[in-house]
Amino acid sequence: MSRIVTIVLLVLVIAFSYFAYYNQNDVTLVLWRGQVSEFPLIGIVLIAMGIGATFILILFGIRGIRRTFVQVQERMKRRRREKAEELYNKGVDAHLSGKEEKAVKFLEDAVGKDSDFLLPFFRLGKVYLGEGKADQAIALHQKARVAHPKDLRLLLMLVDDFIAAEKFQDAAAVLKEIIGRDDGNRTALTLLRDIQEREADWSGAVDTQRKLLKISGKAEETQVYLTGLKYQLATGLVKEGEYDKAVKLLKEVLKEAPDFVPATVSQGEAFIAMGKQDEGLKALIEGYRSLKNPVFLQVIEDKLLEQENPAKLIEIYQELLEKMPDDVFLNLFYGKTCLRLEMVDQGLMALKKVESFRYDSPFLHALLGEAKAKRERFEDAVEEFRKYMEISLGMSPQYQCGHCGYTTRKWSARCESCSRWNTLTLPALDKVSALPAAAPRYESQEA
Repeated sequence: MSRIVTIVLLVLVIAFSYFAYYNQNDVTLVLWRGQVSEFPLIGIVLIAMGIGATFILILFGIRGIRRTFVQVQERMKRRRREKAEELYNKGVDAHLSGKEEKAVKFLEDAVGKDSDFLLPFFRLGKVYLGEGKADQAIALHQKARVAHPKDLRLLLMLVDDFIAAEKFQDAAAVLKEIIGRDDGNRTALTLLRDIQEREADWSGAVDTQRKLLKISGKAEETQVYLTGLKYQLATGLVKEGEYDKAVKLLKEVLKEAPDFVPATVSQGEAFIAMGKQDEGLKALIEGYRSLKNPVFLQVIEDKLLEQENPAKLIEIYQELLEKMPDDVFLNLFYGKTCLRLEMVDQGLMALKKVESFRYDSPFLHALLGEAKAKRERFEDAVEEFRKYMEISLGMSPQYQCGHCGYTTRKWSARCESCSRWNTLTLPALDKVSALPAAAPRYESQEA
């Protein structure tokens, strides 16, 4: 730079000397009205050049001062960062050693030392959550968010904080902010869908799952999960009395997945709730005929006994048995119903037929024990009850999840343990011949 300045000055001196040699006359200048003065032309030029040079020197001086100030700031910033890193490392070591108080002290000092250094914010927030101090984690990450409003890691940590504090609406708001900036963020979409599920916002969950389906390239597991969410939305509409909308949506679900048992069950229940009992029973009966799932029989039984109409129930069983006399579950449920109605001989005959198919389950042995006890064949009854390993659980079937093995006395569309849809049925299906393969599992996704 000095070489260039020297050359420029040399050129200016030469130019000035040349100009001064050929311009030695004076110039008359009017200073104000009535006052004039004569000045050498070269003097005027020299003054102008001096003023210009002074201005340039001032500019260079300011620039140099600014550069020096920036350098000082950068050195101070580096020192703060180095100190913050040192404190952060000490905090991490203390945290990993289980010394929580020291970890918090070091990390809080690191945060105070350099607010642009985010690692201490992340670690300290994790420590706070581990101590159950979700509100402090929220305040910490909100503070960092002011300086880093677009940092994705920080926003996702804030979501975790809100979830830990059970402030789900706040968590959803942050997730929607993330999705607004990046509508293809799978993590944010999955977390938002899970919150919407938890809050029973089935309409929102369906919309979010559709977005996940779009970015996943219509992956089968994502489509299957969408089907499950549509089912949940439909059942919500049934509870709200929106039967027409519910039936329409259930038909859409069954078009996508004809083997989705819960949808057919809900469709039948919706028709019954609408006062269309014959149509509802027909849907449930056709569901059993096509899918051979005993859940349909249980629902039909519950609905008709609830209405105190056992005659209609017996009529349905007998009509089905005329067409499917060797159906294991039809005979099993018919036998159970007969026992409840004190039709012991018919019930025992149906249950013995089930036993001849080598269908072995505690439920069957409980029913046989009850039937034989009613016929005062007590020794045989005791033997049946001995085979029934859970006598105290009563005379109800025990449904089992085909995915995780969870068992429950009450059938539901979704397993309470693994959150898969369409997996609960009576166990030991594999021991009954001539039954169709189990329906595919409508299961929960991992983020």
